[in-house]
Amino acid sequence: MDRSASIRAGSETRESEREVLLQRVAELDRSLEQALVTAEDAQEEARLLAADRIQIEEEMTAQRHEIAALRERLTASETRRAELLDALADSDQRLNTLRRDETHLSEELQTSYEELQVLTEELEEANAALEQRVEERTAQLTESERRFRTLFEAMDEGFLLADVLFDGDRPVDVLYLEMNPAARRMAGEDYVGRRMREISPAFEDFWYEVFGRAARDGEPTRTELYAGPLEKWLSFYVFKVGAPEQRRIAVIFRDVTERKRTQEQLRQAKETAEAANRAKTKFLAAASHDLRQPIQAAALYAHVLLGSVGSDPIAQESLNRLKASIDSLNGMLSGLLDLSRLEAGVIEVSVSDFSPTALMTRLAEEFRGVAEASSIDLRCRPSRLAVCTDPHLLERLLRNLLSNAIAHGHSKETGAKGRVLVGCRRRADGVEFQVWDNGPGIPEDAREAIFEEFRQLNNPERNATQGFGLGLSIVSRIARLLGTEVTLRSWVGVGSVFSVTVPYARKPEAGAVAVPVANREPRLKGRTVLLVEDDEQVRRSMTMMLKRWGLKVVAVSSAGELAAALPGLRRPHVVLTDYRLPGGDSGRSVVELVRQRWPVPGIIITGDTAPERLREAMSLGCRLLHKPVLPADLAGALGEVLPS
Repeated sequence: MDRSASIRAGSETRESEREVLLQRVAELDRSLEQALVTAEDAQEEARLLAADRIQIEEEMTAQRHEIAALRERLTASETRRAELLDALADSDQRLNTLRRDETHLSEELQTSYEELQVLTEELEEANAALEQRVEERTAQLTESERRFRTLFEAMDEGFLLADVLFDGDRPVDVLYLEMNPAARRMAGEDYVGRRMREISPAFEDFWYEVFGRAARDGEPTRTELYAGPLEKWLSFYVFKVGAPEQRRIAVIFRDVTERKRTQEQLRQAKETAEAANRAKTKFLAAASHDLRQPIQAAALYAHVLLGSVGSDPIAQESLNRLKASIDSLNGMLSGLLDLSRLEAGVIEVSVSDFSPTALMTRLAEEFRGVAEASSIDLRCRPSRLAVCTDPHLLERLLRNLLSNAIAHGHSKETGAKGRVLVGCRRRADGVEFQVWDNGPGIPEDAREAIFEEFRQLNNPERNATQGFGLGLSIVSRIARLLGTEVTLRSWVGVGSVFSVTVPYARKPEAGAVAVPVANREPRLKGRTVLLVEDDEQVRRSMTMMLKRWGLKVVAVSSAGELAAALPGLRRPHVVLTDYRLPGGDSGRSVVELVRQRWPVPGIIITGDTAPERLREAMSLGCRLLHKPVLPADLAGALGEVLPS
């Protein structure tokens, strides 16, 4: 029962389960149908979805590309944004700066506006003042124009305005625009409105050239020209005026005809004076030659007599007086010789560094005896400063100054003892040599004349013991030769000081320079002299003196006699000849004639002081001695030219 019940119960259960299953199957069928419908719907939907998916994928791909592009744009936008942010920050900073600047500018504008107001007020005041000044200036200009017009009308110089007319670059005419009265007076007529060629075709071409240069090139010219049509010399200044494109000139001129005539007269007077000076030189040369001939013979005979008069006091006194007279004449002629040598330009300047101490001391000792004989106290204050100049010329210059000071170094009016001082002073540009004396002094109006030849003060009787008026002239010329000048300070009744400044030595340690002295005692014995002299007295005295020195003498009187005797002569050691010989021959022709056979040295003796003689002797390489020749000078010259 229990089992049946269980079976029934089981059956019922199974039946229930079957019903349930059937229900489930039915439900499942319905669900399947529904599922099939749903599946179909789903398939359709899946198909649609697949199509949508494809479309979506295409859209997504397009969107991805768009997104990529957007991302790139976003990246660019971010970069741009960063840049814009930086620019914005910079703009903010600049804006802030501009705002600050604007604030300052506003303040400055305000200040400037205030200043502008002040300036406007000042400008108004200045404008008022300017208007007043313009009025005053206008009045001044009117007055100046009136004065200029008055001056224009009254001035002595001629004034004119003109336009220069050109053909290309060539000036062909001058049109006158304005002339003042002075110009009209000098021209003799009014040129205004007229042309130069119309006024006179005879005006010279150089007028057009000068005016043309001024008008075309703006080249001012100041000169003097002769105007033929006016028959006047005009000194004028021409210059360009007006605008640059204009060719207008102004000319200021004056008549200098009288001055030109005076200059021409002075030129002719100068030529006449120079001709007279040349005639004087020739006269002195001729007179010197004629005077020296007898003086030469007298000097030689006096020398020969020295060993013949013995101890006779009257003869000794007469011989001494004869020698004094000969020395006086010789001094004057020697001065002429120095002037001739300086004029000839044959004196060469040989500059060297040396100390002048020994030179000054020797000169002082040389002149001490002469000074004592004239009651002159001679003092020397040499300097150790070395100088740079020609020692020989400096010695000659100081020698003449000392001789002049001793001759005039005491005052006859006061009778005081004379004093002469030679010394040196240090100066900025060199050493100044000074020669002082306490003589009568030199008046102001005579301080230039004393440097002229043959000019002496306080010696109207021409006392030869006071010289011949050549010393200071020689001093002045020597100074110019040395590149310096002689200065004079003098006080009438007190004394004078002559000074000359020479440069310092290039080497300050330079020592003394000894001025060479010619050998006065040459060894002449046994030498042969060929003597040519036309004056019998001079030839005989010269022969006697040369023979006393132990020389052999061959004496002839002319170049013709020499030419005839020359083939039979033996070679002489030296030719001693006068310059002027008979028949128009000269010492030059004698030396050249002898040198055709033998190259012997020559000595030419002349009384001619003309500069040409000095240059001629130098060109021959001969020694030139001027009459009267002192025996010692002749002996020295022979010793120099004769070979040892």
